[in-house]
Amino acid sequence: MRLNVWIWLKLGYFFELNATAQDMPSTMYSADITFALTGDPKKNSRALRQLGLLSDLGLHILVFGLGHPGRRNDLSIQNTKLQYLPIPGAKGPRFFFCAHRQFSSALRNVISKVYHASDLYTLPAMHQAARRHQAHLVFDSRELYTHLPATVGRPWVRAAWSLLQHRYIRQADCVYTVSERIAQHLKKHFHIHSVHVMHNVPGPQTAPATTVSLHADLNLPPETRIILHQGNLQKHRGIPMMVESMRWVDGAVLIFMGTGPYRSRVKSLVNRLDLDSKIRFMDPVPPDQLLPVTASADIGLTFLEDCCLNHRYALPNKLFEYLAAGVPVIASDLPEIAQIIKRFHVGCVVAPGDAKALGNALHHAVHHEELRQTWASNTSRVQEFFNFTLESEHFLAPYRRLLSP
Repeated sequence: MRLNVWIWLKLGYFFELNATAQDMPSTMYSADITFALTGDPKKNSRALRQLGLLSDLGLHILVFGLGHPGRRNDLSIQNTKLQYLPIPGAKGPRFFFCAHRQFSSALRNVISKVYHASDLYTLPAMHQAARRHQAHLVFDSRELYTHLPATVGRPWVRAAWSLLQHRYIRQADCVYTVSERIAQHLKKHFHIHSVHVMHNVPGPQTAPATTVSLHADLNLPPETRIILHQGNLQKHRGIPMMVESMRWVDGAVLIFMGTGPYRSRVKSLVNRLDLDSKIRFMDPVPPDQLLPVTASADIGLTFLEDCCLNHRYALPNKLFEYLAAGVPVIASDLPEIAQIIKRFHVGCVVAPGDAKALGNALHHAVHHEELRQTWASNTSRVQEFFNFTLESEHFLAPYRRLLSP
């Protein structure tokens, strides 16, 4: 593994030099902002919010993402064009090197005023393009990439990402992230002066023409309380503990609304524990249609494991989505999440990894309607401090300074 990481880094630096030295193509595409994401921008609510805000400024935006060939590349955002690059077939370091090559190659045809790297994995290629055209470079550290779950117990992997981030983050004219603790970590460990926090607060959504009801969609009795977990089913998100916790909960159903590589394993666990009557699975809802669905739940659930700094410092989308929909939250006791839940009294926190404690907390909330109503009524107070208008300005103010004559 050490050799693989070393080779990956060396090849990455070689490719950077090689890409910079190439002759410029004769046909170029011009945009005010080029935005790149190692994933599907259509499914990324943070990216969609940022693109919408930039579009509202009248800017023309070219978006690069990874997707399957032939997928529709339309975005319902004015002045925005989406281009999919093939998803690399490799895994591990080779995946990221292949993605880097694809982004680097595509960017040789693009001239922009700003190159916005929406994750660490696109940052080297965007840095190349910004340097080539003497443009601005923006980096959104939506995760603490040097301390992700995938780096736990793998010091050489962590060292590789740390070297990569050290090499490029200080080249960025503007750095964003999702929480104050991640911002402080980036400033301290990478010696950068300013990091702008844009919390993952959902934007306004149009009310659906018909009532949305999880009870109706899943044919549940009206007296059954709904516990909702939104988002992909992945390792280290506390999914097994959530499943096991339902052994101690009566009168409620836990709904996993999301897909992901862990889903089949979770279904097997549900069957093995004989919890099929208490746990249901749903496909994800598009980000711009999510909140009315969320609002029909009784309790929102997020139970990240305390396995890395990225989780300890996280403020996930689902937390703000639950609260924006007026749904109280039960979560693992991690500092950033717990701070909001306790400050506004909108739910309760439980020791990470403790399935029985989670089950007891859920059972108590399910059977105390007055407590749930108190928590739910307090969610409106959260909007005074964490709302889309404020977060929009946190995002746009640095951009205005970059783009000013």
